[in-house]
Amino acid sequence: MAGQGVGRAAAGLPWLCPKTDSLVRLAEAPAGLAPASAADPALLAFLIRFAPPSSSEFTFNGPHGATAPQLAAALLSATTAGWVPGESPAVRQADDLGYRAAVLARRFAERAGRTNSEAAAALARLAPLGWYAVAAVDPAAAASALGQSTVQNQLWGLDHADIVRRLVSRWRFPAWAADTLGALGLPWAAARPAVADPDLFAVVRLAVIEAERHGPALGLTDSSDRDDLARHLGLAEADFPTLLAPPPAEVSAGGSGLDLNPHRVPLVRNLLRMAAEARRRSGAGLVGRLEARVDELHTALAAVGRADAAGRRDAKLAGLAELAAGAGHEINNPLAVISGQAQRLLKTEADPDRADALRSVVRQTKRIADLLRELRLFARPPAPVRGAVAAADLLAGVWTDVGPLADERGVRLDRPVVPPAANAVGDPDQLRRAVGAVVRNAVEAAGAGGWVGVRCELDAGRLRVVVDDSGPGLSAAAAEHAFDPFYSGRSAGRGRGLGLPTAWRLARENGGDVRHEPSPSGVTRFVVTLPAAPSGGRAAA
Repeated sequence: MAGQGVGRAAAGLPWLCPKTDSLVRLAEAPAGLAPASAADPALLAFLIRFAPPSSSEFTFNGPHGATAPQLAAALLSATTAGWVPGESPAVRQADDLGYRAAVLARRFAERAGRTNSEAAAALARLAPLGWYAVAAVDPAAAASALGQSTVQNQLWGLDHADIVRRLVSRWRFPAWAADTLGALGLPWAAARPAVADPDLFAVVRLAVIEAERHGPALGLTDSSDRDDLARHLGLAEADFPTLLAPPPAEVSAGGSGLDLNPHRVPLVRNLLRMAAEARRRSGAGLVGRLEARVDELHTALAAVGRADAAGRRDAKLAGLAELAAGAGHEINNPLAVISGQAQRLLKTEADPDRADALRSVVRQTKRIADLLRELRLFARPPAPVRGAVAAADLLAGVWTDVGPLADERGVRLDRPVVPPAANAVGDPDQLRRAVGAVVRNAVEAAGAGGWVGVRCELDAGRLRVVVDDSGPGLSAAAAEHAFDPFYSGRSAGRGRGLGLPTAWRLARENGGDVRHEPSPSGVTRFVVTLPAAPSGGRAAA
């Protein structure tokens, strides 16, 4: 959104949309929302709508009836506005500031003993509320104002404080929350007679002042009244070194692995509606049955999310294979003409410089031809000649192929102990290529001094070849594109990027699959799954 309409659009948002995991937790465990609320300011802003009229009664883990999940389901259905992009620089800076301010507000409130520390921490966490709202409307507009808060009116049409005042009124925050957040930019002398809870305001404003003094600032306050606020709260200057000690690392509330944006996970709405219905009907037996149904829906939701991601990836790779097959055929014919003509001219060329140029043409056409050969193998591999393949023989062949590369790069290859009955069914050469490509990828990722471990598992008629490595792992973006041809997360020394796609293609041709599986231990893990031969089946030599 361009121009000065950004601020008004931000001030008109119906809500900040919580993350998928936050809404699932709202449906499943409404009395245990503290970790999710601290990690997700959008959920916290939503819950404060239902907070008690007195700040002294507020708690992160307060019970929530049918109204909260019912309203969340309705807003999800009615609008896609309000999603806060976590990757935005403005959001990251707001998260950092809000977390530090929340830690300080809790410490100040507990030391002063004048106000509810949970309410103070909650409002300090929401101090950058206007920044979140602008980022939800236009992340670029939010980022453009970083470090120059005096130009917010010029860039957005409204400044941060204007947006917050409109939002807390529109969302009907209780007075203690609305007054504190709406007046946060005012000095103590001006705000004290105007706010519903002066002690709460003093704690939150002082916490935000100190958070901005000791870290990246968003221009939420100035520090002109810092000493006045400290005196009001009975905090001596000698208290501050302890109170301002670095906060602990922010602890994640955990996640289900689903897409963070609930608009992309439609079953969340049903989950919330089911939870609201269960709470409306207060009969214990019915609630128990509905809670069990919610558990089932949550399980199904996670399964649908995983299956959808896998289906989209497989469809994308199948489409890329068709494109590669057609492009390879069209390129190969003119390439053969270029190579043939260059070789013919080279036989009669007497000038050394022109001969060198022709030899360079021949070398590069050969390089392109090799690439096209690999591309055709990914796009349309030959029909497999299936038989039983002993896993021990399969991995011995892989070690022969990849061992020299591991030695050259200083990577330790841990040889697995293979169960005697571990046999796969497939084309021996294609399976060797598929597993070898995954192991080669691991060796390249591990780097000098690293290690690669391989093990075999039999599981429900499938042979799983698990390949772990000590490399730096995959970012979310790299994991999403790991099987795309020509994609590589390595900025230097990158190969052709055909190893994992070819492994996937050959495994699929033989009834198997290749997947990236995040590991709880932090190692990078890819798994090649193949059909297992029946017990006693003969393995191919």
